[in-house]
Amino acid sequence: GRRLLSMPTLSSDEADIYKRRYKGMALALHVLNSALGGNYVCFGVFALYHDPALDNSLDVALQMALSVPLDDVVAYPKLSKAFYGFIEILFRNHKRTVMALETSVLMQLMNAVHEGLQSSDATLSSLCANTIDHLATFYFNNIGKDKPEVINLNKHLAAQPNLFCSLTATLFNLLLFGAPQNHWAVMRPMLSLMLASESSFTTYKDHLLSTQTQENQSLLNDAFNKLLHDVNRSLDSANRDRFTQKLTSFRVAARSFLTL
Repeated sequence: GRRLLSMPTLSSDEADIYKRRYKGMALALHVLNSALGGNYVCFGVFALYHDPALDNSLDVALQMALSVPLDDVVAYPKLSKAFYGFIEILFRNHKRTVMALETSVLMQLMNAVHEGLQSSDATLSSLCANTIDHLATFYFNNIGKDKPEVINLNKHLAAQPNLFCSLTATLFNLLLFGAPQNHWAVMRPMLSLMLASESSFTTYKDHLLSTQTQENQSLLNDAFNKLLHDVNRSLDSANRDRFTQKLTSFRVAARSFLTL
């Protein structure tokens, strides 16, 4: 990874940029993803024994991922799967590392996630949806706690107050107007995101209502009320499954009358 980073930067227009730079990055990220996501190691022992190997690996991998322009990430399928797989694992198992990043760096990752969420590749959109779910679930489960990760996340959200609003709007737009292959992927983080930021959901709901005729507004209000009925403020499996079923019914009902 360090050898790849030390190479002179190549232009995206160069014909062999994948072979000379991105192929090695994709392979390195894929190997690391397998090690980090395979449940082979108890990562807590690294900090316990003051072993910097894990932190060094994450740091180099993150530098590699951030060095690739987003257009190039999307252009090469093997690279994009390794890239988004690494981000998903970071947000799933290494939140302390993620939350300790500078806000500008975290937003670079979230902008990439936002872009990947809208991909026509169901694998990529699913990885990005899971990343959002990890972030929103962590925030909801730790609101008010005095933990370094929570404090850092609150700082990021204070600097970027529209982050949850933007993600909520994109998820609902994909659900209602997006390609069918993305529906199951985008449903996963919607409950956790709504619970983490109820104001973001209210903002999107009000905006969508404002775009509809008076007749459709009444129908849409009813659809939203049915969606929220009997949904608890909990992220247990039963509540998630119930809400997913409600989202499916909501989508079918709303698409029968919504106008763009």
